Amino acid sequence: MSIVIKNIHKTYNAGKGSEVKALNGISLEINDGEMLAIMGKSGSGKSTLLRILGCADTDFDGEYLLNGVNVRALSPNQLARIRNKEIGIVLQNFGLIPNMSVYDNVRVPVCLGGKYDKKATDERIMGLLKSLQIEDKRDTDISELSGGQQQRIAIARALVNQPKIILADEPTGALDKTTASNIMDIFRRLNEEGITVVIVTHDEATAKKCSRVVLIEDGKIK
Repeated sequence: MSIVIKNIHKTYNAGKGSEVKALNGISLEINDGEMLAIMGKSGSGKSTLLRILGCADTDFDGEYLLNGVNVRALSPNQLARIRNKEIGIVLQNFGLIPNMSVYDNVRVPVCLGGKYDKKATDERIMGLLKSLQIEDKRDTDISELSGGQQQRIAIARALVNQPKIILADEPTGALDKTTASNIMDIFRRLNEEGITVVIVTHDEATAKKCSRVVLIEDGKIK
């Protein structure tokens, strides 16, 4: 799926003393099947941009075309479907549900989508866990896993509905150097399989593993 954003502006607390202009006229095209790093310091606007790309925030000025469709013209139900089916999200803090097993965490997006085929879902989940080398953790509680293992679970959950786009917000930020490199190798493999991957990061080593790097500073692309 292609992504085109044109002259995006995003302001928090507009008109108030605490007003913050997070994005200032950003335009960007991301090709279908690309692996892109959005790089910038903390507070530069990169996570705000990722929320917009993930259809989690439509309160902005400008235009966002997702595969040629104007995102701001979509209904809440249509946006929810895109977030569930078309886009997978990977967070820095993993975003997993404690006191639940690995399998149940990965299954969450499937359940949110309504009725599903239990056998096909089980096969898909176990296939993902095997490909990420964590199939032996199927019934393990999330709290018992290392950071690297939890990030693999987060990736499996993002992939379970077979999205065309993966958006990752500082996916290596909480990991040691070796584990971070392994996680980036997973993203590269997914990209080679045809998935569009967009990674927000402040880490140069992470960005260098992407095919293109975009720098963002003070809400603008440099």
